[in-house]
Amino acid sequence: MRYLTATLVFSWCLVIAESGYASQARPSPCPADPGRPVVSGRVMVIGDRNPPCRIEFRETGIRLEAAADGERPDPGLTVVVDSNGRYYSGNAPGWSAVISVWDSRGRYLSSFGGEGDGPGELSARGGLDLFIDGRDNLHVRDGSYRWSVFSPEQEFLRRVGSGVMGGLTWTTVILDDGSALTSDGLVSPGYYFRVADSTGALASRFGPVEGRSSNRSGRPISHAGGSSFWAGPEQGVANVPYVLEEWGLDGTLRRTLRRDVAWYRWDGPIEHAPRVTQVHVDRGGLLYVVVWRPTEEYVREQERRVRGRGPVDLRAVDREHERMEAMTELVLEVIDTRSGTLLASDRYVTSEARDFLPLGMFRGSLRGYRYKENEAGLPYVEIVELALVARE
Repeated sequence: MRYLTATLVFSWCLVIAESGYASQARPSPCPADPGRPVVSGRVMVIGDRNPPCRIEFRETGIRLEAAADGERPDPGLTVVVDSNGRYYSGNAPGWSAVISVWDSRGRYLSSFGGEGDGPGELSARGGLDLFIDGRDNLHVRDGSYRWSVFSPEQEFLRRVGSGVMGGLTWTTVILDDGSALTSDGLVSPGYYFRVADSTGALASRFGPVEGRSSNRSGRPISHAGGSSFWAGPEQGVANVPYVLEEWGLDGTLRRTLRRDVAWYRWDGPIEHAPRVTQVHVDRGGLLYVVVWRPTEEYVREQERRVRGRGPVDLRAVDREHERMEAMTELVLEVIDTRSGTLLASDRYVTSEARDFLPLGMFRGSLRGYRYKENEAGLPYVEIVELALVARE
């Protein structure tokens, strides 16, 4: 379990789970006044200033809990929430292809899905990716790359088999009308983004990749509803600056925020370069960003491992993974996109951040969830909320 949780958090930092709407009030930013708004089309540089706030993830008191007698699935590692505060969860160990439903207080309601090829059934191969659209329909991509859609009453609506729709965590979002926006670059080489309609057909592609005919690395994206979304830098490409862009769904680049910070600059191997691993925007315009960066000790250790590579010992890999995490950092930042103001920038050792970082954030909200175990070893999901607190 320790290795699984560490792997999920690391994967979470490298790429999403896209999550659903949540109808809770957003904590007041610090400071509250967004100031002058960024003009459309403008590039704003955000320097290495001292931000006024720090980030806290606070418990809300809501938990989705497993039953000791095994009468229901544990909540699982993937959770989304609809506009009524109802939670859907999946990927519970031992409950392949099962989706569970919980009310807004965390009480278990029912389960549906299950393994099979019939209507409403899901493939047990691989995991499930869950998304909520603007109508509270649940979109599920299973391990066979099939998309199934369920109504808010869990009624099976349709199934779509389409590689065009993407589905990779953090590079796919479901739009208000059920269309899929993807930035994985696998189907539309030469473009950063594509949109597939609810039938799986390619509807549009935009954001041409300058100077290259192919783009296969993907960009982390986030959509809070409406006509635009935010995108982080492309992954796995040398000398990519720390740039955050707001794009319209019509293909126009609306705003650009460029972070100019010394700790992001890199002239070493691309596989060790700092990278923006997650972006998440709420409906009020606050942008939460996670940046992974290595230490010099990490780079030296990786180079040593490459030179001495030999037979693989899985137990040694587990221990090594934790040791290497202690040599990397996560930088968490919150930017007010309305004014281009850096509100918070906090740095943590990756292995320490694992205990408090959410596995995912809910669409358009500053709430997210953590997957934990109680003293008896029973798993539960804890709903948390990002709060900005004034620095003392």
